[in-house]
Amino acid sequence: MMVRPVIQPFYRPALWTLMFGNLVIGTGVLLPAGMLAAFIADFGVTPATAGLLMFVGGLVVGIGAPVLAGLTTTLDRRLLLTLSLVIYAVGHIGATLTTNFNVVIALRALTVIGAAIFTPQAAATIGLLAPAEKRGGAIAFIFIGWSLAAVIGIPLGSILGDLVGWRPTFLMMAALSLFGALMVWLVLPAALFVQRIDLRAWVRVLTDVRLLIVLFVTMFAMAGQFTLFTYISPTLTLAYGASTNQVALIFLMQGLMGVIGNTVASRTAGRISVDIVVGIALVITGTGLALIGLGWGGYVAFLIGAGLWGLGGFAANSLQQSRLVTLAPALASATIALNTSFVYLGQSLGSASGGALISNGPVAAMAGAAAGLVFVGLALSLLASALHRRVALR
Repeated sequence: MMVRPVIQPFYRPALWTLMFGNLVIGTGVLLPAGMLAAFIADFGVTPATAGLLMFVGGLVVGIGAPVLAGLTTTLDRRLLLTLSLVIYAVGHIGATLTTNFNVVIALRALTVIGAAIFTPQAAATIGLLAPAEKRGGAIAFIFIGWSLAAVIGIPLGSILGDLVGWRPTFLMMAALSLFGALMVWLVLPAALFVQRIDLRAWVRVLTDVRLLIVLFVTMFAMAGQFTLFTYISPTLTLAYGASTNQVALIFLMQGLMGVIGNTVASRTAGRISVDIVVGIALVITGTGLALIGLGWGGYVAFLIGAGLWGLGGFAANSLQQSRLVTLAPALASATIALNTSFVYLGQSLGSASGGALISNGPVAAMAGAAAGLVFVGLALSLLASALHRRVALR
């Protein structure tokens, strides 16, 4: 299937439309973490059981993103992206109609199929529409939606979950998803197709030790963060006696610092090695999580730790994409797809590890384990850098 050439008139409207779509997707993916206490109260389940919403979501997207990317190459991007947001809407609506938590989990698995499709394919789509010299910036722009989800969507969702309940909040998510689907259908041109990733590219990625280690950096960094992030709401409520507004403030602090960290890191990475910037970001992330553990029970320590965590965590996640492209430019399509998978597999692993630790109530070991996993990611990052330098000297 031939790739449609650049279509200039659609470029700018598509930028804003796909950025909004990522805002909706990002908010929906992270929303259960902000409302976990509401699910616990409504269904009478334990925090570990409620955390399965994040575990299942991460597992489905982690496995599904590259598989669905391969299976949908023959579909028009406008149709595919529209359908992905419709799936997102249907899943959120369906969850509100049941009183069985197991059904909610099953519907969560269906819902996040929309996320597994939309975010990576939105990046591929804007790459088709943007002029060659603007493609990198265009992809970065539509990912602002995810940053906005952390700054606006998650704190607001946490407050709404407490004020009106998780069901009306999910219905709002469904409405936003349907609005996004309508905008995608109206704004994007028809007959946009992407090229299939060559099987040889997958083989080269999976047999390159450096690339594999960098991918595992992503997984361990995300696993560390989601060991605690998934359970922030019940942790602050049960162990800290925090109010809904105080929980929302933690999410807001983390999101705002994440935007700052992303901005600083993107500018700094142009001056010094991206490997070094990733290492610094992971040190800051791990330090923030360790501070939460050391100051366990103190809200101010959690707030400061969450700020450091956001400052480093968001930057490390985004820079890992650039790092993979720098290591193997010709394999960028495959490595970015796999990095998305490792992000969500890390989310799933972290949700599971946090769920095991919180089984008898929130404990400081959650933050300790979170920091430990991030520092494992840091060690792997240093190893990848050393291997890259060795190859460069040959």
